[in-house]
Amino acid sequence: MWTQNTINQLKLASRQISTSIKKTSYPSSLTFPGNIVENEKSDFGLHYYRGQLHATESVSVHSTVFGGSKFLSMTESTPAKTGYNASDNADAELIYHIFSITKEGQLNYTRFREAIPGGSIKDLARPTIPPGGANGVYRTTLARDVESVYCEPTSAAAVCPLAVKINCRIPNGLTLRSETTVGNPNVALIQKNTIGGW
Repeated sequence: MWTQNTINQLKLASRQISTSIKKTSYPSSLTFPGNIVENEKSDFGLHYYRGQLHATESVSVHSTVFGGSKFLSMTESTPAKTGYNASDNADAELIYHIFSITKEGQLNYTRFREAIPGGSIKDLARPTIPPGGANGVYRTTLARDVESVYCEPTSAAAVCPLAVKINCRIPNGLTLRSETTVGNPNVALIQKNTIGGW
């Protein structure tokens, strides 16, 4: 039963990670009459903890609601203007995807949203993802009994696929199950070497 449940959880977690990575984008705004303004600050790259992060190494982060230590953090942007008439103008929406691991072996996924005036996109800075003003809109535990996660780029290029391996171990036993997913981001990878909330 543990094996089957864990396999299902790993598939769900891998699918969510891959889907979120594919949605990565620098904040952009479609402006009249159709120009795209992009902000390519590293703030909005795909931030990841490089190498292996064990659950036992995880630290508690109390300043946000995602819990544990982040190992993936990324931004998805929707354009501020969806048409060519002034009446179509709207605030841009930034969606922050956060994946973290706790000491208890939980792999958590949290999603935040933030509305940004379209004219502010060009010079926008977000040194911390998610920023303090973002609203948490969704949180779930994707997998349990997670022993470690491992993140590694597939090449030396700034923008390249990221491989993420999740390892689960049965409590007080030797049975191990793993799943690896590869996500293709649209932004540069930003390596993190510290454990915590970045």
